Amino acid sequence: MSRQQLRIILWVSVSVASAFSAWGWFRPYAWKPDPAARCKVVETLISRDHDYFWLEVHLKVNPGMKHDLLKPVSLQTARGALLDPADTHFAGQEASGVTDIWFKFWLESSDLEGELNLSLNDGKLLVKSTRGIPKLAGENGRNFTTHRW
Repeated sequence: MSRQQLRIILWVSVSVASAFSAWGWFRPYAWKPDPAARCKVVETLISRDHDYFWLEVHLKVNPGMKHDLLKPVSLQTARGALLDPADTHFAGQEASGVTDIWFKFWLESSDLEGELNLSLNDGKLLVKSTRGIPKLAGENGRNFTTHRW
């Protein structure tokens, strides 16, 4: 193999790897979030607490929209249970209002067995679409940037 062919193969390999990395970095959490929810999921953090789990859902409020504080927020499990947030944090500027919201939920292992949907404002957002408890591999927590976990 000539030196020129080797360079071409390396450049193609680096280009493909860069494209794949860019796609993984910039892809949305969910492709079509419910506009009635007025927010979109940015990321989730799951961490173990003995036999239970903490699930923290980070939302970004859609531009020009406001989160309605008077409407209830709940996480619906695959078995139909509705869980209220154990903790809520808001972030933003005084001029622009709330731009980011973090909801934290206390879950049993059985709650993580299937799909999870977050109900807020007038819509629903997909938080988890797969079956089974995510593998934490000895870690205390794991961050997910897509609903396929």
